[in-house]
Amino acid sequence: MSQTKENHLNQVSEKHADRKFLEEYDINRYDRPSIAADVAVFSIGRKRMADPDYRKLPAKSLRLLMIRRAGQPFCGEWALPGGFMRRGETVQETARRELKEETGTDKAYLELCDVFSDIGRDPRGWIISQSFLAVLNEDDLASGHLEASGDAGEARWFDITVDKTAGNRQERENQITCDNDYQLRLESDCVSEDERTILLRAVIREHIVYRDYHEIVTYEIVDAQGIAFDHAKIILSVFNRLRQMLARDVRIAFDFMPECFTMTDFQETVELISGQELIKPNFRRKFSEYLVETDKMIQNGGHRPAKAYVRNLDCFYQ
Repeated sequence: MSQTKENHLNQVSEKHADRKFLEEYDINRYDRPSIAADVAVFSIGRKRMADPDYRKLPAKSLRLLMIRRAGQPFCGEWALPGGFMRRGETVQETARRELKEETGTDKAYLELCDVFSDIGRDPRGWIISQSFLAVLNEDDLASGHLEASGDAGEARWFDITVDKTAGNRQERENQITCDNDYQLRLESDCVSEDERTILLRAVIREHIVYRDYHEIVTYEIVDAQGIAFDHAKIILSVFNRLRQMLARDVRIAFDFMPECFTMTDFQETVELISGQELIKPNFRRKFSEYLVETDKMIQNGGHRPAKAYVRNLDCFYQ
């Protein structure tokens, strides 16, 4: 028998064995969880003012989109936009669909982050959540709209503040353990005397183990006020991921920017994400290669018009 014919017979035999195995296989013998996608959507925006002053623009802030739940569980509390994966979808497609339903746009930058599968994380049953980071820029926000859907009663932007309040480090043989406490604060805009400011708080403990040159990070909610499920630790996890991404590569900051922007706009965005104030001349020297100056000018409030820049695509597509 020739080698070619023998190979063909082996392939036919393997296909028959696979088909027989699948015919006899019963997937219902195994418990299966429900899969959800939860999306931490960030943007940069200016605080709304009940009595705006055209001579001075309101301060900018880093913002997070939250959804007020209209049904049980956690009715009336606030959660990240998200939902269950449907048959025939990938989890990325689920995240995109949920994002489009809540914001009206599908242009956001989207990145898969982490898996949350703690026992009892959702009172409805065995539900595993895949978290995502999403970024909307000013152009995306202008073309979309916030619209609560499904079991959501309201969609709203919150200013997000994260402060490290405590840290403990221990060394033992070839293992280092770090426990860091963070205070998460989410505050909504208030544009009239009749509107109530919404304030959400949480304390989350980050547990880091360094062993054999590898890092394992887990999160624990110490206290949460007004934030549903385990979303406080999902928010901190994705927020820390965003800062780590910026520390490695400033290009993530451009996803917060509109098509044209000023150098000040860009620096303010990097400062808001990193939580660090930067020296202007040093900033310009370090990141000028990512920018291309245009012949346009941008008017910001009562200030003098400033030069407009766009991304230097040569630094993005190499």
